[in-house]
Amino acid sequence: MRFDERFLRTLEALDLMARRLVSGEERAERRSPRRGASLEFADYRPYVPGDEIRYIDWNVYARHGSLYIKEFTAEENVHVAILLDVSRSMEFGGKAAAARELAAALGYIGLVHYDSVSLYAFDRELRAVQSFLRGKGRIFDLLAALEGLPPGGATDLRAAFRGPLPRLRGRSLALLLTDFYDQEGYAEAVLGLMAQRLEVHLVHLVTQEEIAPLSRGRFLLTDLETGREREVVLSPRLVEEYRRRFSAFCAEVREFARARELPYALVLAGDPLDRRVLEIVRARGILEPR
Repeated sequence: MRFDERFLRTLEALDLMARRLVSGEERAERRSPRRGASLEFADYRPYVPGDEIRYIDWNVYARHGSLYIKEFTAEENVHVAILLDVSRSMEFGGKAAAARELAAALGYIGLVHYDSVSLYAFDRELRAVQSFLRGKGRIFDLLAALEGLPPGGATDLRAAFRGPLPRLRGRSLALLLTDFYDQEGYAEAVLGLMAQRLEVHLVHLVTQEEIAPLSRGRFLLTDLETGREREVVLSPRLVEEYRRRFSAFCAEVREFARARELPYALVLAGDPLDRRVLEIVRARGILEPR
């Protein structure tokens, strides 16, 4: 997967689409999280192309000849933690690539609105990949990190999210992008994130083949996460039973989210990126006005 100029143009279009869908056609601009907040100077950092030039400290430039951006803390600061499943099961049917594109799109929308964005990858462990990015210019750091992520191992959500996530003061969102394949169960992990007072949003990635497999006949099936193999004959009756169980599994995850009032989106990995983002926007909560 490569994030090229065409992909960046897609992100720009998605940002405009998201703002219109969330705010309504009568409001062309989404309200900035910084407007109306009490701002306090926090620190300087080197200027990155794409940063807002109004935050450049020209006095520092005059003294040292280098461009630095003034950073602020705000009472309404929003931190977006993108939790990306990189386990082996995500390699099936393009789910991994689809999830990375979604991580880029959601991260970009956060960055252009000056939210703080962090990226974490997980399988049985949680790894911080990029922390507390801020400003539109940092999208290139996020894209490079996503392109460089290696595939992981088996999933263990409970172990991955055993410890607390680093966070900033203010509102914190946790966007969980996963296929929810975890033999130990996902409930404890999600409840643990909620216990940290994070606003948890569930993005459930599936493929069309997982929903309705078309193959029939004798096959040697391999579990991507454990490597176990099993020879099966996919008869129409067995496929129908599988479809019933998979539908029940998705309904179980959806009901888990509904019972806890968590935004939930079922996303088809093979859909175009704009349609995948649209499904997440429709879940509400993730891209609400601040």
